[in-house]
Amino acid sequence: MLTKRFARKQLSIAVAIATAGIITPVMAQDFASDDSELFAPTALEEVVVVGRLQSVAASLTDERLELPYAADFLGFEAISRAGDSTIGAALRRVTGVTLVDNKFIYIRGLGERYSNVTVNGAAVPSPDLARSVIPLDLFPASIVESLKVQKSWGPELPANFGGGAIDIRTRSVPNGPIASVSIGTGFNTESDNGLTYPDGGSGAMPVALQNAIGRYKGDLSKSNIFDIENNAGNTVTRDEADQIQRGLITSLNRDVAIKRGGLDRDRDIKVDLGNAWDVSDDVVLGASISGAYDDEYRNKDQVKRSVGNPDVVNSKTERTAYEERTTLAVVLGAEYTQDHTVQLSHYIIQNDVDEARIATSFTVNNSAERPDLDYSTRLEERELELTQLSGTHRLGDFAPISELEMLSFDWFYSDATATTDIPNAASFSGSLDKTTNPETAFIAQSNTAGQFEFLSLEDTVESWGGRAELPIDIDGRELIVSGGWWNSEKVREYYGYTANIGARSTQGTPQTVFTDERINDLNNFFDLSMGSGFGNESYVAAQKIAAVYGSLDFRISEEWRITTGARWEEYQQAVLPVNLLDFTGVFNQGVIDQLNDPDQSFALQEDDIYSSFALTYSGLDLFAAEEFQVRFSVSETIVRPDLRELADVAYIDPELNVRVFGNPDLQSTQVRNYDLRGEFYYEGGDNFTVSLFYKDLTLPIEQVEGAGSDDDTVLRYLNGDSGEVYGLEFEGLKTLPAGLFLSSNVTISDSEITISNNNEVTNTDRRLTGHSKYVVNASLGYDSPDERHSASVLYNISSERIFFAGIAGNDDAFEQPFASMDVIYNYYPTETLSLKLKVSNLLDSKREFEQKGSSGQNVTILEQEVGTSFGLSFSWKY
Repeated sequence: MLTKRFARKQLSIAVAIATAGIITPVMAQDFASDDSELFAPTALEEVVVVGRLQSVAASLTDERLELPYAADFLGFEAISRAGDSTIGAALRRVTGVTLVDNKFIYIRGLGERYSNVTVNGAAVPSPDLARSVIPLDLFPASIVESLKVQKSWGPELPANFGGGAIDIRTRSVPNGPIASVSIGTGFNTESDNGLTYPDGGSGAMPVALQNAIGRYKGDLSKSNIFDIENNAGNTVTRDEADQIQRGLITSLNRDVAIKRGGLDRDRDIKVDLGNAWDVSDDVVLGASISGAYDDEYRNKDQVKRSVGNPDVVNSKTERTAYEERTTLAVVLGAEYTQDHTVQLSHYIIQNDVDEARIATSFTVNNSAERPDLDYSTRLEERELELTQLSGTHRLGDFAPISELEMLSFDWFYSDATATTDIPNAASFSGSLDKTTNPETAFIAQSNTAGQFEFLSLEDTVESWGGRAELPIDIDGRELIVSGGWWNSEKVREYYGYTANIGARSTQGTPQTVFTDERINDLNNFFDLSMGSGFGNESYVAAQKIAAVYGSLDFRISEEWRITTGARWEEYQQAVLPVNLLDFTGVFNQGVIDQLNDPDQSFALQEDDIYSSFALTYSGLDLFAAEEFQVRFSVSETIVRPDLRELADVAYIDPELNVRVFGNPDLQSTQVRNYDLRGEFYYEGGDNFTVSLFYKDLTLPIEQVEGAGSDDDTVLRYLNGDSGEVYGLEFEGLKTLPAGLFLSSNVTISDSEITISNNNEVTNTDRRLTGHSKYVVNASLGYDSPDERHSASVLYNISSERIFFAGIAGNDDAFEQPFASMDVIYNYYPTETLSLKLKVSNLLDSKREFEQKGSSGQNVTILEQEVGTSFGLSFSWKY
């Protein structure tokens, strides 16, 4: 779809720059063939799966007790029986965790930038165009064995750690025959009727346009076509040059006849098959295959208002998104004498979103009787393909001396590719005459009356490493010595083209104005140009990380335990903007030349040692608890800006339809973490946990408002001087009479950031962007004595948080609290059959953003409908 010849050249440059030759190109060339990416090798802990929700809620406490660092867990059965279809939805119930837009996780009030997500310890590339972490709605809950959320850092984790680290641990091979099928349907109260457009309304960039970009050097104007053709010896007239351009316009897919109508119900189906075979007394083989498909229509209507003049400058957008998800998972495994296991896992996850919008907007340049009217369609195709090979080994009988019998070794290899394609995002600008009956639509007189965007992202990650662990007995006290290494490399290509159709003001809609007949008539004015008007749309980048680490875990006595460790990590990165329309080579060569400047900001190389220390005290009979632990930990970590945030390009955040600019001058945030946690466990599975935490941030990265038009929100990134986050967490599980139990957690915290290096920011001392002062997650559950019925009521809410920092006298913009209540009921008529009913967002909350302008008026600058969703599914399990 896109011109790759130049891209490959730029990519090899980026890979080279991101290695030891950051400033020395000659040295860099030796590296251009090497690949890899971030992975923290962590042994898979065993997860005990039991039937009842109450037992499941308590089943992972043993694992939490054994870890030297504070962590929270969710098991597969708890996720499944609570009705969570995606990992993002499941994580809402973890202490101090909030879910934004059903995709992105905030931990301890810190935005998604401060969390990192791994799959079985491996870093995974993100197919999301507008976020620094992988969207967690991409992963279906059906492939998950357990979720681990670690909130205090240890050296086995990547040094890029702020709020916490999430590890998605996928299901391993079964230990016996399994077979299950689930089918379901549902609907949303806000999505009975909506917008659709014809199938195939979006298509890849036409071959004719691809060829023309190269032939006419990115300039598709009629005069340049005339000059190029005649200079090449092809005699053409002005009209013939015009007709060549018209042919390029008609090659674009303009079939975007958006219409209103009824929407289909939700659908989903899941299939899971597997078995294990005893080949001999010592060898067991296992395999499983699972697949899932679901689709849904959702209306996400929005109202926007300008903070400066909300009564005059505002817009209403009708918006319908059709989302389709497909998952395929294949797992093969072998075990020898329970001391050696090898597993191969392969996952293909696809997520497509097809969206139609009609926006009516009012500005200071139009009247209430003639508002602007914009039409747009957008197809986004995301895919993650992940292959992992891993093994765990214990020397056992192979040990040359008895002291090494318990020596264990884990290793891994992971290869992942995430792609996002927007084969055609079409938009048309016009106006609406409300004085006529019926109302009359017009296409605007503009050089960008029609726009067609073609975007492509490919993110590849390759990583490998290993970890060894040896328990040593010292006079009856246990010392565990462990250490490991990993290497990783990430390569990203992000390419974008924008084709613009210029037109004169014409009565009609896109499907009546931009017809082949009208375009081919030279008496009608149409023009074609390339470029978004917002600067570069493309970049290439590379990132290399190499690390070694080690730790000592010493049980001084039955009660006391000390854990200390360190990680050396070398980090190399380059992000190079690319102008795909620069056929003179001036821009791209200028970027390369700037790399020799000592003050260049395209590439960096750094290495450092990150350390941690944890002290644990375990005992009995404190506060009537059967067992309790008190942990203290301190660590030093770093939060690096994402490649997307460093790229000197502009892009659209499709969810909120705001434009975002990267900043190549961003610097990494240094973080010092302190954590004090007490855990109390009672008879029957009841437990209570209280935690104190404090984080000291140097150069925190913030998202602030940028200069834009009255009706267009623009965001950018900058570093603050310093910041801090501190708070208190409570978590507990309590058994109640009549089969009821209550599981809940509350986080109360505060934060502060100081910014003195930017004169435009209104509030130089305030809370961190994305921070919530409180987070509440509560679940009231019921298990019937005969185990045929279970039910849960889930409630989640967090306080308002800063969406972006205001400038020029405008206050900060706050996302308002979103109170979510879900109800789930499960019925098990037999041991193999089950029926599940789920109601989501029972309170019918919606997303709202408020900002106070320089005049002191508080304005709801954005509100978006969500609706209440109902789902019904039927399952059979062998």
